[in-house]
Amino acid sequence: MQINCSELASLADTCPEFPVGLKNGAGARMGSVIYAGLGSAGTQWYALDLAAHPRAWRRLADFPGGPREQSGCAVAGGKLYVFGGAGQIPGSGGTPDTVIHCDVHEFDPAANRWRELNTRSPRSVLGSACVSAGARVLFFGGVNKTVFETLFRDLKAAGSDAERRREIEVAYFSQRPEDYRFADDVLCYEPAANTWRSLGKLPLPAVVGAAVAVDGSQATLIHGELKPGLRSRAVNHVEVAGEILASQAAPDIVAPPGESEQEGLAGAFAGYSNGALLAAGGANFPGAWEQYGQGRTYAHQGLQKTWRDVIYALVDGRWEVAGQLPQGRAYGLSIPLDDSVLLLGGEGRGGEALRCIDRLRWDGRKAHVTPLD
Repeated sequence: MQINCSELASLADTCPEFPVGLKNGAGARMGSVIYAGLGSAGTQWYALDLAAHPRAWRRLADFPGGPREQSGCAVAGGKLYVFGGAGQIPGSGGTPDTVIHCDVHEFDPAANRWRELNTRSPRSVLGSACVSAGARVLFFGGVNKTVFETLFRDLKAAGSDAERRREIEVAYFSQRPEDYRFADDVLCYEPAANTWRSLGKLPLPAVVGAAVAVDGSQATLIHGELKPGLRSRAVNHVEVAGEILASQAAPDIVAPPGESEQEGLAGAFAGYSNGALLAAGGANFPGAWEQYGQGRTYAHQGLQKTWRDVIYALVDGRWEVAGQLPQGRAYGLSIPLDDSVLLLGGEGRGGEALRCIDRLRWDGRKAHVTPLD
């Protein structure tokens, strides 16, 4: 049986909804405790102990770096680390400036305390796939800080001039994928030494917003944005152990039911359950690849953004449609559990920030979406 978000509210003794709507947030699991916040939750930060009964979200110390979206989050050495994100700072004329942060904050769960570390990422990690790999944290992809901030600087300068704002947006969305200069190297952060370095490039698409799932020393990167409005359709396995990373192309994900092709997904959920790799939800613009193939670099112009509800499973070397989410959903958190994936929050159709929590599990034949028991 599928459970929708409103029905989950009656299951508060099982796994209560998140206290506020959470999209473009950050979070991770440490032991039996899930930590999450930021994004549409502002600076709020919460914890849920899965071993406690009854379960309840507990509000922790607020994040000190100001509201931000799409921050990376990883666990290492008993601490949580939050990397960068997009936010606002005071600007000229009393109007804030939209910026990409490159700071790093450490959260100590035992002390319920944040501290900003004396370091900055050497490039933007906004929109990166963030992977814990032993004592290291790896970042795949990322928005270019200069390109991103220039867009918002130009829009601010245009003020209320609707025609000028439209011209800026059309010019921005009409660029080629390479013009956005998404990061194509693998960035490595070592918390113990508080140091950064590049591990070089892999033959992978330069994307942002890819879903990522980790199984032992293998991370799988699923789709993401090649440019705003146009999704990658590539899936790649990456061995993340050691100094020299290696990648291998994985099979393509099949088209959703009733459609002729797979548009690719941004902000999808992903994880492993009982030996199967699952991918679910995400958002895209149906028809974008067709328009791009016609030479229209503003690939999603005039198209309707769609929040997807299909669940896919990679089984025996091929993807198959494995089930359906209760609703279209993207840009939430995928938290690995022992035999399933916890889907936390996200964005629903129309941009609504969701509070719902679901458990995604593969039973050997199909995927199930249920409350967390």
